[in-house]
Amino acid sequence: FTRHTEPFKTARVERILREIRLGEDLTKEEQEDVQKLVAEFADCFALSLGEVNAVPGAVHELKIPEGTAFSTKAGQRKMSPTQRQFLDKKLDEMLEAGIIRPIHPSDVKCAAPIVLAPK
Repeated sequence: FTRHTEPFKTARVERILREIRLGEDLTKEEQEDVQKLVAEFADCFALSLGEVNAVPGAVHELKIPEGTAFSTKAGQRKMSPTQRQFLDKKLDEMLEAGIIRPIHPSDVKCAAPIVLAPK
């Protein structure tokens, strides 16, 4: 079951409810209200990158003044094999989901190092 096939299946809704964190400042009644809302709108939650939908017609555009120069060398810090494996997996997931796409090196206009931050 996925967001696209069975978004309100009990097991999926339960997993969503396990994944979200409710503020401790909420009363028990408020927490129950939020859980009901999440269950009602379970089709709005993606449990994986593969469940993320593209927004038709949405275009991301940066308005950069003409003549602005950026570095195309990232100066990437070394990553451990575990970090590299994690990054490669996430990049593959984003490529497969259509969130990112490869481009030719000659089309790169700007580059910055990747920083992995722990959750």
